[in-house]
Amino acid sequence: MPDTDPLGLTPGTKDTGGAFLSAELRFLICENRASARQLQPSNAHRTHCLALAIADILWRAGGHERAVVTLPVVGKLWLMSHMRLFGPLSVQALPQNTDFVAHGPRSFNRTFEVGPYGCILLTLSAILSRSTELVRQDFDVPTNHLIGAHNYCTQELVNLLLTGKAVSNVFNDVLELDSGNGNITLLKGIAARSDVGFLSLFEHYNACQVGCFLKTPRFPIWVVCSESHFSVLFSLQPELLRDWRVERLFDLFYYDGLANQQEQIRLTVDTTQLVPEDRDDDLVPPLELCIRTK
Repeated sequence: MPDTDPLGLTPGTKDTGGAFLSAELRFLICENRASARQLQPSNAHRTHCLALAIADILWRAGGHERAVVTLPVVGKLWLMSHMRLFGPLSVQALPQNTDFVAHGPRSFNRTFEVGPYGCILLTLSAILSRSTELVRQDFDVPTNHLIGAHNYCTQELVNLLLTGKAVSNVFNDVLELDSGNGNITLLKGIAARSDVGFLSLFEHYNACQVGCFLKTPRFPIWVVCSESHFSVLFSLQPELLRDWRVERLFDLFYYDGLANQQEQIRLTVDTTQLVPEDRDDDLVPPLELCIRTK
């Protein structure tokens, strides 16, 4: 991607069905974001932050105990049967994982950052770090999937990359559903406050309820499910989630990887202005409806 890309992202880190979107946004949190110049990182800085993001995702999926990294075998036709696993990496701390990601085999950086298989490899690595058995246990029902209709990623896959667990819902904790006759169904949601948040257009239409563990993450960054794909909203003000006075008037930056976005998009949110009750939602951009759910 040209150097004018507002987030400095390379083609290999663009979101495809949302699977790599988590990694795209996670590198924004790895260092001080107080300055807008961070939106124009150097190639070295971008690569370093991407390595931190991937390591963080896999380490979290592995329960902070291990990480499995999946790479194609060099010099052979890339096929699923030719995957080579570096792992499990039984290490004691995340920095060691990070060091492997940043300084490991050259094929790792080349494949994840600019290669054509980065999204697939990240997804497989996250699944294997979590383990296929635990991924199935995360589902509400064993027949759920990580890839749904039209090859879109499901909420389970989004949650796996954001929180390390492939649970099926976005509300907080676990919901017990009594279907009668003593049959209790457990619907699994988000267990703790996430580093990165999630907003959904479906909540505006009352099709789901996003809990505060995702709505109010540790960092002011949100994956946004709007219309047909995922995008990212983030703020350069960490205090946005700590000081209610900052919520009166603030800026959000928007990034849409599928749109081949080349220019910076900054949105100003003014929560002191009342929205007219007779305003037709059909005339409101879907992104604004997502922001309103927060």
